[in-house]
Amino acid sequence: MRIAHSETTPWGPVRSTRGGVIKFKTLLEGREGRPDNYQLLLADTDPSFKSPRHRHNFDQVRFALTGATNIGPKRNLEAGDLAYFPEGTYYGPQDQEEVGKQSLTMVIQFGGPSGNGYMSMGQHDENARQMKADGDFEGGIYKRHSPAADGRKNQDAYEAIWEHHSGRPIEYQRPRFMDAIHFREPNFEWLPVAGSAGVATKDIATFTEKGVKVSFVQLKPGASHTLAAQPQQQLLFVRSGTGQFGHKAGEWFEHTAVDISPGESAAMTATTLTEAMVLVFPRV
Repeated sequence: MRIAHSETTPWGPVRSTRGGVIKFKTLLEGREGRPDNYQLLLADTDPSFKSPRHRHNFDQVRFALTGATNIGPKRNLEAGDLAYFPEGTYYGPQDQEEVGKQSLTMVIQFGGPSGNGYMSMGQHDENARQMKADGDFEGGIYKRHSPAADGRKNQDAYEAIWEHHSGRPIEYQRPRFMDAIHFREPNFEWLPVAGSAGVATKDIATFTEKGVKVSFVQLKPGASHTLAAQPQQQLLFVRSGTGQFGHKAGEWFEHTAVDISPGESAAMTATTLTEAMVLVFPRV
């Protein structure tokens, strides 16, 4: 088990490959080069942020914490909303000016059902730095000074960075979903866990044949619960509350993130009312 706390993790530099201003605070990362690599971060989105319509060759889950985050024309993630952005599915364009205010969102990016894995933020940034010698990043597009070998001069920024990193053309899975899936998590009911006083859960959804699963757990003060071991890796993100993990593994606070390895369980005892999101990774 690995634990990271927002309050002791610094913000990274402002990103420049999309349009406008966005800052990231990386709480947890996987291991580069593995199909189960991932990143769990907080995204501080400025009203100036913009991004063209695009798709990923990885999966993404977003959980809106404060404010609203624009994810497409007249479509915002309000505080408490959850969205799944499937591998290969287009979304956007994003324009935070539609909201007019800053927002804070928890984002998890991880290798999707294809098994292509996930390029780390460090790899992304280093390749973007190298590419500035041959082009410019403007509004989420990489604009080459001279056309590439295939004749392209302008390309989605992430695509161009991924191809520079991988040394081959990007390939997308045929989309399993035709749109990002947007949930109003507060409208789901808490269901008590039998035999566990003060514990309740919400099963939000399971996606694809690879078993990506999102759920929530609630512990009242003094309640204990063991998050069962899974064959796949799990990530837990605390929306609110405080408590202690078993065997003196560590404490949790608001916006604590936890990496739980395959086959590992997590014993929890709350000191204040706690609500947390749990993500089970795909089988890869």
